[in-house]
Amino acid sequence: MNAIRLLLAAIVILSHSWWLGGYGPEPSPGGVKLGSWAVLGFFGVSGYLIARSRVRATSSFSYFTARFLRIFPGLVVCVAVVAFVLAPLTAVIAGNGYFMPDAVIFFVTNLSAGAPGVAVPGIAGTLDGVHDPGSWNGPLWTLFWELVCYGIVGLVLGVLRPKLARVALLVPFLAGSAYVLVLDAGWGPVSTPPDWPLIPVLTFLSGSLVYLFQDTIPASRWMLILTGALVVLAAALGFAASLVHLPFATFLILASLHLPLFNVGSRFDMSYGVYIYGWPVQQVLASMGLHAAVPPLVFAGASLLLVAPIAWLSCRYVEQPAQRRHRSRALQRRVEELA
Repeated sequence: MNAIRLLLAAIVILSHSWWLGGYGPEPSPGGVKLGSWAVLGFFGVSGYLIARSRVRATSSFSYFTARFLRIFPGLVVCVAVVAFVLAPLTAVIAGNGYFMPDAVIFFVTNLSAGAPGVAVPGIAGTLDGVHDPGSWNGPLWTLFWELVCYGIVGLVLGVLRPKLARVALLVPFLAGSAYVLVLDAGWGPVSTPPDWPLIPVLTFLSGSLVYLFQDTIPASRWMLILTGALVVLAAALGFAASLVHLPFATFLILASLHLPLFNVGSRFDMSYGVYIYGWPVQQVLASMGLHAAVPPLVFAGASLLLVAPIAWLSCRYVEQPAQRRHRSRALQRRVEELA
């Protein structure tokens, strides 16, 4: 699954290249932007892993602490690097202004994990001249909704027994999917909004349901092919936003069993770092004018080459130490309880 998440993070960077480089509309298979497909994949895989984590957790405190340490140490360092390293560096390169109070506001507000109405997307003046001068970290909004999903699944699986938890997650999933289907079919007052938070949330619930119903889902290659075909069919019919969630999450989780990529990311899971540092690095490259000299695929490739070592450093020296410390303390508490 780490290999799949890394691939999805790379697709996010590829997708953002069209917007940040000013190349025009990005590819949209099935009417859904390439980056949105990757975000759906992230949420689907996370839903499975988070449900497993909650079921295995010894307590609610242990679960929520682990979730906090998975997101916030890397996030804090990332927004600090953007606010106090990349932003002033970019301002100097491009001859723009940089004001510390604006940087501090960006840093403090984005510790909310991109919360709507709280997080300030940019640092005034630092990105003047690029295609999107108002945003230093576009993808952060998804972290807020991922945290919301952590809370929903954590509370449901912490309070209810597995069979009741299945129903408690299945009902809102079906209701949400039915509502989006109404919009997709043109029966509602508006069309399906792009980048609507409900869409990835439904995929997260799908991943959690796959975990809870895993004993009834065949892990065969035929099921992998079937779920992939259902994703393609839903997208071809124009119902990707409402009907792909469950087959797409199932397809990715089954793919993790059949693809020979077990060693990719097994030691260093860089997917989170690639995801949160991709946009800032691309903005730096855009401020240097790279997008004007190369096509979008080359721009994306250069971005990935620069992001990879940063993501490795984040994983090795920020994310992993925080998680190891938590596991060590949890093990110590467990030993004390058994003593």
